[in-house]
Amino acid sequence: MNLYAQLQKIFGYSSFRTNQEEIVKAILARRDSFAVMPTGGGKSLCYQLPASIMDGTCLVVSPLISLMKDQVDAATAFGMKAGLLNSTLSSSQQFEVLTRLQGGHYDLLYLSPERLALPGFLERLKTAPLSFVAIDEAHCISEWGHDFRPDYLALSALKHELPGLPITAFTATATHRVQEDIIHRLALHQPLMTRASFDRPNLFYQVQLRDQVNDQIEAVVAAHPDEAGIVYRLSRADVEKTAAWLQKRGVKALPYHAGLDNMVRNRNQEAFNRDEAQVVVATVAFGMGIDKSNVRFVIHGDLPKSMEGYYQETGRAGRDGEPALCLLLYSRGDYPRLKFFIDQLTDERERKAGLTQLGRMLNFAEQPVCRRRAVLHYFDEQYGPDNCGACDICMHGVQTVDATTHAQMISSAIYRTEGRFGASHIVDIVCGAKTARIIDLGHDRLKTYGVGKDKSKRFWRNIIDRMLSQGLLISVGAPYPLLRITTTGEEVLFGREKFITHHIVEEKRNTGSLAKASADELPYDPQLFSLLRQLRYDMAKKAEVPPFVLFSDKSLRQMSSFMPQTPEALFQIHGVGQTKLEQYGQPFLESITSYLANHPEVIPQEMPESSVPMHTQPRMKKSSGAETLDATWQLIEAGLGLDEIAARRGLKSSTIATHIGELLQQGKAVLMDRFVDQQVQAEMSALFAKHGFSRLKPVVDAMEGRAGYDQAHMVRGLLISQGWTKEGGSNDESA
Repeated sequence: MNLYAQLQKIFGYSSFRTNQEEIVKAILARRDSFAVMPTGGGKSLCYQLPASIMDGTCLVVSPLISLMKDQVDAATAFGMKAGLLNSTLSSSQQFEVLTRLQGGHYDLLYLSPERLALPGFLERLKTAPLSFVAIDEAHCISEWGHDFRPDYLALSALKHELPGLPITAFTATATHRVQEDIIHRLALHQPLMTRASFDRPNLFYQVQLRDQVNDQIEAVVAAHPDEAGIVYRLSRADVEKTAAWLQKRGVKALPYHAGLDNMVRNRNQEAFNRDEAQVVVATVAFGMGIDKSNVRFVIHGDLPKSMEGYYQETGRAGRDGEPALCLLLYSRGDYPRLKFFIDQLTDERERKAGLTQLGRMLNFAEQPVCRRRAVLHYFDEQYGPDNCGACDICMHGVQTVDATTHAQMISSAIYRTEGRFGASHIVDIVCGAKTARIIDLGHDRLKTYGVGKDKSKRFWRNIIDRMLSQGLLISVGAPYPLLRITTTGEEVLFGREKFITHHIVEEKRNTGSLAKASADELPYDPQLFSLLRQLRYDMAKKAEVPPFVLFSDKSLRQMSSFMPQTPEALFQIHGVGQTKLEQYGQPFLESITSYLANHPEVIPQEMPESSVPMHTQPRMKKSSGAETLDATWQLIEAGLGLDEIAARRGLKSSTIATHIGELLQQGKAVLMDRFVDQQVQAEMSALFAKHGFSRLKPVVDAMEGRAGYDQAHMVRGLLISQGWTKEGGSNDESA
């Protein structure tokens, strides 16, 4: 079987991503596999494609009941027979699913690890026609992983109870230690080992000191109008406050945390998935339960507790491969706050591991090194380039600053108040704040009172954080820590050592530059993209599925760039497989054709022929008013003129003119003299040679009313068919 033909036919992809083909072939050969692939790396295709080819049902084990329906909807949209089995189904529905499983009805059946642990369930599976088992989020089986789940231990029985059935395990986050533990617990036999790069080139990493957190979050949301984003907050109270803040400013934002009623939580998640809410503000309870591909930004309003958690959560951004921002807002005060909770753990090993993880996360936020390099280093991966071009450090650079005097001002305030106060009060002293507490304590009479009033509180808080990071200060006590001067800090305070720190040059708080990620972005028509996006939303709502199940944003951008008007052209768009073409294609073709008819000045981008090789010919159910180039060509061959063809087909003459231009480019022998006067052809040819083919308006304007866009579309098609380049002029040396 031609795997590329299946890939094109089912998923609408012209090629495999890195590692996918190797994993697919291993599964087809009935070999065990273990794959560490980043979120958005295409794990689901690795088991969906062989499931569509092999006899029997692929069991997909997933811990996320909330995600299963979206996964089933997505697989069904690709033309696969998919189902789910979990506690949301009634007894009769569960019986029906099991009956269908026994009858070999499914390509894919999604179920939870708890289901496998039910008495007698594995026995029942022994009589079902199964192809293989795919285990998602496999790190949950390891006690060394960041998200260990005891119910996953039931998977250890699979090899013993279902001998000979291949198992493929996937995870997005696993150190080498966790990897070895997973393979051992699942008893995988000589598995294909795949450890993909953890690099997500389309993600821009940025870290900022947290100041006015809701203002900072709002600024990012405002910079991404109508684009989906996730905001993570540490506590339920902060989730509610930030969601309410955004709502008051007109943002469609919804909260998500474990304290909400299940119905409310599920409704909010569904609204986000279906593009009915722009932003979800959540605790870390949210994230694994979504499969939304078009999340354009992820903001952490507080320091995460581990690098693995941070990587997993930022991985929700840009799953479609398009540029996305990952912004971390942190304060040094986050560390004692999180440490307090870790210290409550009774298991000493777990407590030490938690503190180690938290320390590494803090170092990531504070150390002035390439963010991408730091992320990859955690997963034992070396990043080659000196400059990643997609993080705040690499984009803006780092400046070395002698902050000795500033450190002495802070230390003096701590020294004179005998180390009995926290950072906020010390900053108030240095800034000369006239708070009731300062007046009552007489701290307005200190020598250091107001010595730093020319700087902002944010500046001084940053200095304290840097001093803590470099060991000049320590934070003592919880949950309200006090600042104390260390021996190293005393050396600086009394002038025996200098305090050298760093800050990011031209740090931009609002935007999160996506310079590198956007550099190669495909140019597209934003107005058409908006129209197609609304069409997608309307169709998805009617079908009761999330919009991304129909087409991803990447697919819509390609449609808004190449503007396909035939099933054959639409089939070449990324993500348009045979089933999606048949089920959803016609309305999109009609919208694009109508848009071009109403905007004759618009010229579609040319799709590179080599980018999407055609491995199979598309089929499409024709609606009663289907508009195809073939129909126009048949009327041209019958000898009809432009207006006659338009009347016969019930279309505008501008649409028919566009069709004729397309047909000419395809090499059809259209007799141009029937449609455009020879003198007009000659004049327009000269104008295209002068202005190029990228825009019609300069050519039409120069004709001064003697010819319009209809003629321009047709002459342009004729010239391209004769070998003229887009810049004007012929490629033919004999011309």
